[in-house]
Amino acid sequence: MDGIIISLKLVSFFMVRIAILFLLFFTACTSETKEEANKSPIFIEQKVNQFVKENPDWSKGEVVKETTTDKFRHAVINWSNEPGFLNNMPLQLEKLRDTTLNDKQFKIATFGAYNDNLRKMGSVLNYIQLQIDAIVPPALEKSLKMNSNYKITGSLYRQGKRGDVKYISVADFKGYDLGKYMFSLTAAKPL
Repeated sequence: MDGIIISLKLVSFFMVRIAILFLLFFTACTSETKEEANKSPIFIEQKVNQFVKENPDWSKGEVVKETTTDKFRHAVINWSNEPGFLNNMPLQLEKLRDTTLNDKQFKIATFGAYNDNLRKMGSVLNYIQLQIDAIVPPALEKSLKMNSNYKITGSLYRQGKRGDVKYISVADFKGYDLGKYMFSLTAAKPL
C-alpha cells in the first residue's frame, strides 16, 4: 500500500512538472508570434499592432472607445505622411479607370487591402481596410492586371480624411478602416 502511495505521489509530481513545462513552452511560442508581428516589414502592420498594444482597453466602454478611436484617427493620418506608409503593404488592384483633368487624360488605379488565408493566423493585415487611389503613369498602365496583388510605391498626392478612419467592431470581429488616400504611383511590384 505504501508503495502505491509513493508511486502516485511520484506520478503526480512528474505530471505537475510536465504541465509547467508545457505551459512555459506554450507561452514562449505565443510571445514569439507577437514579436514576429511587431517585427513585420510592413509599416502599416507595425503601426497598427503597436497602437493596439498600447491601447488594450480600446473596446471597453463607449467613452474609452470614442477617445481611443479619435486618437487612432490622428495617428493614422500622421502615418500617411511618413515616406514608408505603403512599404511592403500588399494591396489588390480593384479598379482601373480613365479620368480627365485640365484636358489631360490619365488613369486612376484603386488598390485595396485584402484578406489572405495564407497569412499567419491573427495577422492584423486581415483586419485592415485601406483604399489607395493612384495616379498611374503611362509606363505602368499595361503592366497592371485587375484583381492582382501588388506592393506599390508612390508619393502622397492627397491625404485621407480623418473621418474615414474607423474602428470596426461587429460581434467578435474587430477591424481597422484606415481610410482613403491618393498617391502618385511610381512602381507596382506583382506578388
